[in-house]
Amino acid sequence: MWIDSNEGDLVPKHRKAFDWLSMALENLEEAFESFKNKRYASAVFHAELSAQKAIKALIVALGFEPGKTHRPTLVLKALIAGGLVDLKENLMRKLDEAVTYAIVLEDQGTTPRYGWETIDRIIKPSEIYSREIANALLGNAKRVYELVKELFGEIDC
Repeated sequence: MWIDSNEGDLVPKHRKAFDWLSMALENLEEAFESFKNKRYASAVFHAELSAQKAIKALIVALGFEPGKTHRPTLVLKALIAGGLVDLKENLMRKLDEAVTYAIVLEDQGTTPRYGWETIDRIIKPSEIYSREIANALLGNAKRVYELVKELFGEIDC
């Protein structure tokens, strides 16, 4: 069921799902702003947050609670494995694609914030994330957001 928001857009009746998706977009915009300013670790951090929030939006849109986790793909995969998510085949393909891209971002973990600690030193995030790596990960986050937004338009949430 969809309702009109104040902005004239269609939003899911579950406002929380829309709120998660809106926060995902804010983080995605911050990721691209950081990238533009050559702050690649910050770009990856915000891309990771965007993907997490987009997946949480999808979980809520499907009628479930994501809980407080930095790995919402695990929650979504458990719902699917448990037979609790039953969508048409084409929608399941989109859902699977979103999960695949999001997992790569979730796997970054704390690295964009804290780097890698070795015996001798801490390898700073700015030494880990190059322009090319950050660009690829931002592409993942953008794709997750796009897929979740498409799914919002095709499922009855």
